Amino acid sequence: MTDNFRQRLAAAYEVWGASAGTTPARFFELMDEAIEFHSVLEREFPRDPLSGPFNGRTAVIGYWSAIAESWELLSSKTDALVGDEDRVVWVGRVRWRHRRTLREFQSTKVDVWSVWQDRAIRYFEMFDSAGYARATGQLEPAISQ
Repeated sequence: MTDNFRQRLAAAYEVWGASAGTTPARFFELMDEAIEFHSVLEREFPRDPLSGPFNGRTAVIGYWSAIAESWELLSSKTDALVGDEDRVVWVGRVRWRHRRTLREFQSTKVDVWSVWQDRAIRYFEMFDSAGYARATGQLEPAISQ
């Protein structure tokens, strides 16, 4: 893994966050054509349009289109970007508003990128899936007492 990939990934997150999540093109430039894209949602919410898996760059572009249709990014902050050999891990915080329910969702987020020959070949994202489900209306908020 080269520092070049990590620097380009850091720039992609910076541009993406500054644009309120509307410019993912820099991520696409880092991806291998055959990238595997996975999410914590796959297991618990397999019918959700963002659950994945998404295989290949074209499918991943569809994933980002689905995000743009359903969500408004309110904030994104990088806390750490670390790499060792063939992995780069982004740790940050995100806050979203669901366009249909208008519910907000805030979570720590961890993205694990696997890299081969300076190209991303696998991605796995982790975040608060219960908070996501509440924001989308798949899980009703707990009643506070």
